Amino acid sequence: MLKNFHLLPLAVALLAGCSHDIGLMRQDETLTGYESAIRWGLWEKAAGYQARRPRPEQRLDRLKGFKVTGYQVRYRRSEEPSALLFQTVEIRYLRPDELTERSMVEEEMWRYDNDKERWMLETDLPELK
Repeated sequence: MLKNFHLLPLAVALLAGCSHDIGLMRQDETLTGYESAIRWGLWEKAAGYQARRPRPEQRLDRLKGFKVTGYQVRYRRSEEPSALLFQTVEIRYLRPDELTERSMVEEEMWRYDNDKERWMLETDLPELK
């Protein structure tokens, strides 16, 4: 039994790596789900990713009719100790009753909520105009 004792550090390292991978998988799942909700114009679903509900001036009904044609991550940075993730995304969209594509750059801040065991959007939904 003692002759395999030297494998214990390796086993601990592998388990730590697995939990890190699971964390990255959860992060990726959340970001992909949010991106999909934005792309399909599912604003209620997108709002469900927020840590707090939209403010009154961020009424979801005013977003109806906008068609998102693209959502591309331009920059991503994370801070491990505080479980923060910052993303800069470009969103391309069509306004209701218009055929001219517009674009905007959005800064997103995500925080991992230990109580809920999920990533939560700390910033508002995109301000499409």
